[in-house]
Amino acid sequence: MSKDLNISFEFFPAKDQTADETLWRSFIKLEEFNPKFVSVTFGAGGGARDKSDYLVKKIKKNSNTPVAGHLTCVDMSKEEINNIALDWLNNGINKIVALRGDVRKKDSKYKPHEKGYINAADMVRGLKKLGNFEIAVAGYPDKHPESKNENEDLENLKIKVDQGADKIITQFFFDHEKFLRFRDKSIALGIKAPIIPGILPIDNFKKVKDFSLKCGTIIPKWIEDKFSNLKEEEKFVGIDIASNLVNKLQAEGVNEFHFYTLNKYELTYAVCKNLLNEKKIEQKEYNKNINQFFNQKEIYI
Repeated sequence: MSKDLNISFEFFPAKDQTADETLWRSFIKLEEFNPKFVSVTFGAGGGARDKSDYLVKKIKKNSNTPVAGHLTCVDMSKEEINNIALDWLNNGINKIVALRGDVRKKDSKYKPHEKGYINAADMVRGLKKLGNFEIAVAGYPDKHPESKNENEDLENLKIKVDQGADKIITQFFFDHEKFLRFRDKSIALGIKAPIIPGILPIDNFKKVKDFSLKCGTIIPKWIEDKFSNLKEEEKFVGIDIASNLVNKLQAEGVNEFHFYTLNKYELTYAVCKNLLNEKKIEQKEYNKNINQFFNQKEIYI
């Protein structure tokens, strides 16, 4: 990895043994890029929390790559969150991605736990008092779907940084100019924390479109058109779109990228190869063992 370029990856806890093997295979493959860190999403509910905790500690134990555990405010008291964070700290894990989190029930609005942190900014403040944590928070180039407008969204982001957030990782987006405007407006508002663009290579357009509607990400019409007039497999189009996006950002001085891997290495691996100006992935090489990754019934983002 170039000393001027930093890459990181997001994974989510596996549902079963087979999925765990796939996840770990992808993790090992992407470690070839010497990531600055990897992050692990935090599932709602006791069982999902345990799987998140298991994966965070497994990475810490079996890899030299730093790991950041996600924490959310949903359905958790301050004591529960603090205990998890301190346990990680005691295990040598001081990186956290602090998120408000989304409610699990459809059409329900977020409501803080009666004994919990109110939101991500409140959690950042609490965790910073608790220990020497390096904390990342979320940013939204297309604005959070619950924010009234971009200004309100940026003000909320500034509060999170003012409470001690060390860096910002954005929701995925597809318009490089949208990110650059978001970055410039953030800086103008006095936000000094580094802003890392979140990149999601598209491997299943329908599923990504559905999720984009939920999280507020805008898909440009030209991408819609590209997939509606598809003349080759989706995954190759997804690689080209993501590669062009990161190349445009790199040309504008962006030197750090966070990839949402969906626990599958192929697309992200290909984009990272292209990002590093190495030989582009040949289709024959890419097709090796590809079916087992792209025929899964569910995709988690």
